[in-house]
Amino acid sequence: MKNGFSLIELMIVTTLIAILATLSYPSYVSFIRKADRTEAMTTLLDWANRQQIWRADHPAYSTGINPDNTELYSYSMTTTATSFTLTATALNEQAYDKEDGVSCGTLTLDQSGQKGPSGHLECWGK
Repeated sequence: MKNGFSLIELMIVTTLIAILATLSYPSYVSFIRKADRTEAMTTLLDWANRQQIWRADHPAYSTGINPDNTELYSYSMTTTATSFTLTATALNEQAYDKEDGVSCGTLTLDQSGQKGPSGHLECWGK
């Protein structure tokens, strides 16, 4: 009687592991992109809160509140005295982020709480 595994048994196990990895990798990538998108949404919401706090004590929204860009998102803001729009634009692999077939490459938030991409709240989890 021999101890150990035969070459066929090892090949079968290796094949099963490869199949499982192939099936699970797209879900893993989707999960990571969604987590990174959530971080960008949190940054936009924090930024909007800071604007509202500033506006409570000043006659116009601030032009000096700017979060740092990251590897995955570039942030920008357009401001007038009575309004602002915050934008997070996905970079690199994050630009391929989708939710229910809707591209989530650009997220926006304005002073009234309106979220974008326009008409698509799927990206915001609604």
